[in-house]
Amino acid sequence: MFHLLNRLTDMKSKFITGFIVLVLTGCAVGPKYSRPDVKKNEAYAQVITQTDSITNLKWWDVYQDTVLQKLIRVAVDSNLDVRTAIARVDEAKAILGFNQANLFPFIDYRAQGRASDFGAISQNAGVAFPGNSNSLLGNVSWEIDIWGRLRHANRAAFADLVAADETRKSIYISVVAQVAELYFQLRGLDERLEITRRTYETRKEYLHIISLRFEKGETSELDKLQAEQLAAAALAQTYSLERAIILVENAINILLGQPYSPLVRGLQNDQQKIPLDIPSGLPSELLERRPDIRSAEQQLIAQTERIGIAVALRFPSLSLTAFLGVASPDISNLFTGDAVLSSVTGQLAGPVFRFNQNKRRVDAERAKARQFAYQYERTLLVAFAEVENSLAEIRTYTNEFNARQTQENATGRSLMLSKALYDNGYTSFLQVLDSEREYYNSQFEKSLALENQLKSTVRLYKALGGGW
Repeated sequence: MFHLLNRLTDMKSKFITGFIVLVLTGCAVGPKYSRPDVKKNEAYAQVITQTDSITNLKWWDVYQDTVLQKLIRVAVDSNLDVRTAIARVDEAKAILGFNQANLFPFIDYRAQGRASDFGAISQNAGVAFPGNSNSLLGNVSWEIDIWGRLRHANRAAFADLVAADETRKSIYISVVAQVAELYFQLRGLDERLEITRRTYETRKEYLHIISLRFEKGETSELDKLQAEQLAAAALAQTYSLERAIILVENAINILLGQPYSPLVRGLQNDQQKIPLDIPSGLPSELLERRPDIRSAEQQLIAQTERIGIAVALRFPSLSLTAFLGVASPDISNLFTGDAVLSSVTGQLAGPVFRFNQNKRRVDAERAKARQFAYQYERTLLVAFAEVENSLAEIRTYTNEFNARQTQENATGRSLMLSKALYDNGYTSFLQVLDSEREYYNSQFEKSLALENQLKSTVRLYKALGGGW
């Protein structure tokens, strides 16, 4: 038994010594990653300097509507895209662990016992066949990572894990933004439906009055037909808006991971209090904020490491195999000194001529890396464009909303004067209908401008990488 322990200790020392020597002398092949030099703006086209920024707030601090907050929380917990992204992160973690295990020696065991009377038969026949045999062996196999193939694979798997997690964050932000945008759209549709219903009731009242006057011969049939036309148009618009509301509710329910159900409403759009402070930072800060940019870069890093894997496959590989154990025909002698067996084998294997197969493998991985580099650059360009677009939308929709408010006040006053002139016989009913139509359109457009202003704030929040 002491002899067996001595043999084990001796082999362990040899393996440790060999490991240190080979690790110190090993050299990794393949390119090292460097961030691509991409074109970017030196500053945003439109910047409003503030001491604080919307990007420094969590989504529950940005959206004060408690109903909207509840919808976002349900979506974050139950959205199927988010759950899929989380599962992909778990998959990437498992793959990383699998690759990390390849860096270490594998230890296996094998126990075998055989009882046979072939030995007695073979002696009578004059032929030597083995009889009983028993063995207990431990195997150690280890590929020495001289050229860095396993290290490249490990770093590639780690980059894939980081990319998957950044993609999860990007999907998280997208889901929050989609719920907020659709909610503001829903509340805008609710407002426009209410405007249209009030307008329909007003036009129906006009139609009733004009019909009575037509029966008395006090007005023409043309006035009656125009009033009837406007009333029907408002009624048709209510059905269109009701249909749009159901479609938006369905879209929100899908984000919540649930079948259709009517949604509870919270604040109206004109009651929403969303901070509109615009950040004063530089576009280069997007490189550190936006998870989709970081994900694209990590994918490029992973592919760069895979080039190293392909390059390493062009060089010979060194592996060590060893076994240590005991073997004896008699179990009672299995743990004696004479029963000990051991062996250490080193193997060097490499390609000689494969008709440029290994070279083409490297070329293919380099081409893939160029694709990821182009996608990384495109992701940056899209990110900068989204920020610029959102800044422009916030500015223009804010100005448009202010102009629509002025328009609504003017058309409302014009309608009141037109009705007064018509009631006193100074103008035709056509002018009243035109004024009423303009007033309705101004209310409708003001509602749209407010909705778009709120939605553009959501887009800026998303474009700047906030919310996670």
